[in-house]
Amino acid sequence: MKGMCQTCGATAPLEWFLNEPVARQVLVAALALPVAVQSQLLGYLALFRPAGGSMQPRKALRLVNEIAALVAQGHVQIKGSPARPCPPRLWAQAMEQMSERRDSLRLPLGSHQYMIKIAWGLADAEDAKNEAVRRELEASGDYRSAAERAQGGDDGLLPIERAMMTRSQRTAEE
Repeated sequence: MKGMCQTCGATAPLEWFLNEPVARQVLVAALALPVAVQSQLLGYLALFRPAGGSMQPRKALRLVNEIAALVAQGHVQIKGSPARPCPPRLWAQAMEQMSERRDSLRLPLGSHQYMIKIAWGLADAEDAKNEAVRRELEASGDYRSAAERAQGGDDGLLPIERAMMTRSQRTAEE
């Protein structure tokens, strides 16, 4: 398999581009990310590349590790706002939106702050949608959470009711 230098257009076997230990670390760190994030990573990293130049492997490694730390938290928070659940697909959507807005951004980027704000907006909107669904379910009388329904099957019982029935069945058997 051949690789191509994004700066000069030179092509060479992929192994040549991964000869440097830090470049291999970047690849390993990138492959450890969730697939949704991997699919947007290169386009997002390109936003940090200096104009007319290439990104040093150490910088790429630092950026990938920072992204991995953000995604691993499972939530996103911006100053002055509550934390919101943020699965990897929302981080990927935020990265994709930034890549699409490339022409309106001041490049190269210096931090992930703008992506964090976008991810928070996406997570906040999804959290609001989930809250609306939960309230609708409560209003209709089906106020059990999805986790409770999954745990207890489809018998229509609350966990406490199920526990009481199990206890009474054991007593009857004895």
